[in-house]
Amino acid sequence: MKPDKNKTVIVIAVLIAAILIIGTVFYFKYNKGARQPVSGIKAGISASKRGLETARYRRFKKFWHGMYKKLRAEKVVYTLKPLYNDKINKIETYDLTLASYDGLRLKGYFSVPYGAKGKKYPGVLLLHGYGSYGTPGWAHFFAVRGYAALSIDLRGHGRSRVVYNPGFPGLMTDGILHLKTFSMVKIVMDSLASLRFLEHYKNINSRYIFVTGGSMGGGLPLIDAAIDRHIVAAAGDVPFLSDIPVQMPLAKMGPYMEVKALLKKHPGDKAKVMRSLYYVDTMHFARRIKAPVLIGVGLEDEDCPPKGTFAAYKLIKAKKLLFIAKHSGHVVLPGWNMEVFKFFAPYMPKSMTEPAKTGNGENGRKKSDTKNERNIL
Repeated sequence: MKPDKNKTVIVIAVLIAAILIIGTVFYFKYNKGARQPVSGIKAGISASKRGLETARYRRFKKFWHGMYKKLRAEKVVYTLKPLYNDKINKIETYDLTLASYDGLRLKGYFSVPYGAKGKKYPGVLLLHGYGSYGTPGWAHFFAVRGYAALSIDLRGHGRSRVVYNPGFPGLMTDGILHLKTFSMVKIVMDSLASLRFLEHYKNINSRYIFVTGGSMGGGLPLIDAAIDRHIVAAAGDVPFLSDIPVQMPLAKMGPYMEVKALLKKHPGDKAKVMRSLYYVDTMHFARRIKAPVLIGVGLEDEDCPPKGTFAAYKLIKAKKLLFIAKHSGHVVLPGWNMEVFKFFAPYMPKSMTEPAKTGNGENGRKKSDTKNERNIL
């Protein structure tokens, strides 16, 4: 019996070995790449994220295209009341009331040179920061240098608080859960409506429109330059709303603190809040900017930390220049105004009555832009 028993054991062992060999062959034949499941999953997730981001950006473009198209379809409605006449420098300053895109009446100061018959001047929009306001002195400062200058009070600020006043804190998060009610979306539209006034004013050469400001008024020129193709150069000092997911967590003061307080109280609203902020983040406008851009950065800025500003700046493909103040925080950077005049100078008309250059000349616009200058995003 022993030989048969040994024979049986040998047969069973051979069968087990054969099954193992066959199983191994089949495993490697039909499961190629099975040793790399993690990378495959990661690639799939990455592709899915790219698809979602592309769809999100398309919605973003569609939204702003629609908002700007609606603005351009409206009439420019305003009133000007003489405020004072600087007879020495021949500058007339007016008290302006301007209807924004939704009919809300904004207040501002408009200063324009006079004295030379038939001259048309370049226009500049001056945008204040969050919680601040426009001044007649700011407008006059630019008018003396040859600009027709508008210093506007954006909604919720300065004299425009008479018709809309959520206060500080309060304005930054007003209506933030819904895109069309969000205060910052409306403020972007206020700046675009102000530019439209400059483009239509009789003594302004609409081919030479500039925009500058600081903080909130430093972020808005970047957004405006991506939307309004009339702009030939823009300058933003310590810009707010730049790479918000990065800038906001680093901020130690300023309007971002209002958003942080809201999210702490209502954490369930985070998705809606971040969705609205996405639509006013300069990061998503940066690649669409065609005009030359100057950006000022204070390396010690705790309101709008420079890390976010640098990220937005990196995405700008147009001619650009950084003005860095190593030891400055969230302030008008030392020498900023003179730097703005120097930066704008090459894009000013040699003669105030000559048409803007075409092609890839100093105004930074291509020939096709003249035909399609209202196209955006």
